Amino acid sequence: MGALQPIHLVLILVIVLIIFGAGRLTEVGGALGKGVRDFRANVESKDATSPATTAGARHCTNCGAELPSGARFCARCGAGVVASS
Repeated sequence: MGALQPIHLVLILVIVLIIFGAGRLTEVGGALGKGVRDFRANVESKDATSPATTAGARHCTNCGAELPSGARFCARCGAGVVASS
């Protein structure tokens, strides 16, 4: 049994299209992409640096990325940043 050839990939795509339909295929792709983003964000958050180096730093409430002072939007996810008082 050899490697996947282009005809195999086309056959798999046709089967998936029949099972899910064209309308649901975009939803499945979107959900898969969101799952991958969430997984990567969780893996990156576990690799965070020590608390001593990030003390006093602001973080995005949406994705957890460190924000520079005066930032109005998160550079990673684009979410608006709430001004701290």
